[in-house]
Amino acid sequence: MKKIFVIMLFFISVSYIQADQLQWITKDQAKETYDYFKEHGFKQIILWCACCDNDLKMLVNVKDFSYKPASDPNFYEFYITGETYDGKTVNQSVDLAYVHIMRGSKWRCLGKELGFECDPCTKAFKF
Repeated sequence: MKKIFVIMLFFISVSYIQADQLQWITKDQAKETYDYFKEHGFKQIILWCACCDNDLKMLVNVKDFSYKPASDPNFYEFYITGETYDGKTVNQSVDLAYVHIMRGSKWRCLGKELGFECDPCTKAFKF
């Protein structure tokens, strides 16, 4: 019984750890992300956690982006404001491991493009 409990705890921990890889980032990472967005002028992104069960790709038309301190003063969060294809407003902090940007002909993980350590659970894809 103890073995089963430990195994279950391990799997719960792994899924939790992967769920928030780059949600809280350093101030330098937040500024680098902001500058990258500003430099490339991304008009659309895809929010998609390929690691998460039943998470659908959400195409967002970007209107604004920013970063703010997280509840822990040592970390920051990156925020996206925009609108989905069906007119729903998006105004939320995002996990950079699950933000995908168009580079060339494929959507790529923003965290990986910036050189941050993460596992987006997917390779570059077409959408």
